[in-house]
Amino acid sequence: MKSKILTVLLALAVSTAANAQFGALGGLMGGSKGGGGDVGAQVEAFNAEANLINKTVAFALIQIVGALGDKTKLADIKAVNDSLSKSTDTKEIGAITGSIIKNNAAEAQELLKSSDAKAKMESLSPEMQKKVGQSIFAVGVAALRIPVAINQGKNIISGVSSNPMNITKVVPVKDGLSVFADVLPKLPTLVSTGFQLMRDVKVEAGNPTAEAKLSPQAASFPE
Repeated sequence: MKSKILTVLLALAVSTAANAQFGALGGLMGGSKGGGGDVGAQVEAFNAEANLINKTVAFALIQIVGALGDKTKLADIKAVNDSLSKSTDTKEIGAITGSIIKNNAAEAQELLKSSDAKAKMESLSPEMQKKVGQSIFAVGVAALRIPVAINQGKNIISGVSSNPMNITKVVPVKDGLSVFADVLPKLPTLVSTGFQLMRDVKVEAGNPTAEAKLSPQAASFPE
């Protein structure tokens, strides 16, 4: 029952995100007005939240692929994990996380729903099973937080419609909204499939909420 409720919430999140994105872009072209205050500070806060969410999702995908994926490709995913872990440049982190989400979301979903997923999970150590469960939980939290962030972005963009001088300041927000619109639809099926797998192997993965803390963690890999 919990899984069905979460799936509905995530589906609503996708719909909310899509509507919010289009509303935000409309505001940029002169739509409804809102927001106000220090635009620079608002953009900085939005970017910080977007980076946190995207980095969390990226590390979670690495963990799932690293634990359940083709072991002959383990070196490649480890290299991506190391690259993201060591990077301190915001633009570079954004590029890395975007690439990971684009290239590994579908693979992670396929691994979680594959016919041998249960056997693979059961062959992992308890610690590694816990890491996979934590990753699925983190993706669930991110999926619920993205619509909140999109609404914040929408308010920032619509708030500058009365002051064209601020339009260039919110370009990063527009870019962030575009990334979110691409990321969010990939997450509901991944989360629902992942939680079903966790139940099958009797691993408690928690109950994602939008208020849960996000703390990006570099992936660990089977020996």
